[in-house]
Amino acid sequence: MPATAKISVAMGREELRLAKTAASAEGVSLSAFVTRAVRDRLVEQRRLAAAREVMATFDIGDFPSTEDQETIVAAWQAAKPGAGTAKVPKRRRAATTRSR
Repeated sequence: MPATAKISVAMGREELRLAKTAASAEGVSLSAFVTRAVRDRLVEQRRLAAAREVMATFDIGDFPSTEDQETIVAAWQAAKPGAGTAKVPKRRRAATTRSR
C-alpha cells in the first residue's frame, strides 16, 4: 500500500485561497501544507489528552509538587510526535495539615 492516499476535501473558497497563498509563501505544495496542518492538529490533540490525563490525578485545589511538575512535563514531552504515549504514574498524596 502506498504511503499516501489521494482524497477529496471540501473547504471554503477563502480558506483554500489563503492555504494556497501560505503554501506558496513557504515553498511547499498545497498537499504538503494541508498534511502538515493535519499532523500538527493531531499532535496538539495528543498533548491535550496527556495534559487532561495528568490533571485528572489531582484533587480540586491540590497543587503539584516539584516531582509532580516534572512528571507533567515528561508526559507532555512524550506526547510529541514519535515519542509514544507516556504512562503517568499515580500521584502520591502529599502530607497536608488541612482537615477534611
